[in-house]
Amino acid sequence: MKVNKIRISKYLADCGLGSRRKCENLVLEGKVTVNGDPVKELFYKVSSQDQVLLEGKPVNPEPKIVIALNKPAGYLSTVKDDFNRKKVTDLLDNDLRLYPVGRLDYNSRGLLIMTNNGYLAYRITHPKFNIPKTYKVKVKGLLSKKDLNKIDKGISIEDREVAIVSTRVTQSSLQSSELMLALVEGRKRIIRRVFKKLGYQLLDLQRTKIGSFCLGDLPEGKYKVLNTRQINQLTSV
Repeated sequence: MKVNKIRISKYLADCGLGSRRKCENLVLEGKVTVNGDPVKELFYKVSSQDQVLLEGKPVNPEPKIVIALNKPAGYLSTVKDDFNRKKVTDLLDNDLRLYPVGRLDYNSRGLLIMTNNGYLAYRITHPKFNIPKTYKVKVKGLLSKKDLNKIDKGISIEDREVAIVSTRVTQSSLQSSELMLALVEGRKRIIRRVFKKLGYQLLDLQRTKIGSFCLGDLPEGKYKVLNTRQINQLTSV
């Protein structure tokens, strides 16, 4: 039976010891042994059958956990903040050491995936995989057909076209307009910048769907652990 081996730095990162760069430094500093022998080569590979020690203590990969969080407005999509503002990690149980996949800005709300599965996070966020994220957008005033056509045909921000894949107006009046917007990119505050360019005040922004996984009726501020079927929905269209 073929044994799957991975680089020592990735193994250490999977054990929850920090970023790949930090784990590489642990190896270079001579703090890691494999089967009793010190390892300082970054290309060294290990498997689950090896005994890996960090400063004499065994380390083992953490079980992979994926949760869906309904992020409220007023929380940062980060694990630490120098100004002691509220963070999405404050909404989790203390024993969950997970990281947000992509971001929702401070004033936005809705579906946020948090996990310790780096490969899944890469699949969801990298634009080459074309995983759509769907948002419910509310703007002040009547959204004109002319501006909607601009969005549909492709609007540019900083000389780069925004990768919008679909738009659907769900409510329209002189007071406000609502639409569902799906896109396959994650530039910072990109939806807010689109509507600011068109001259609209954005009143609410909620992410409702990633891939084919929907936020559903998950209460705001709450989260749920996803099963295999739900995890697969995150990377399917």
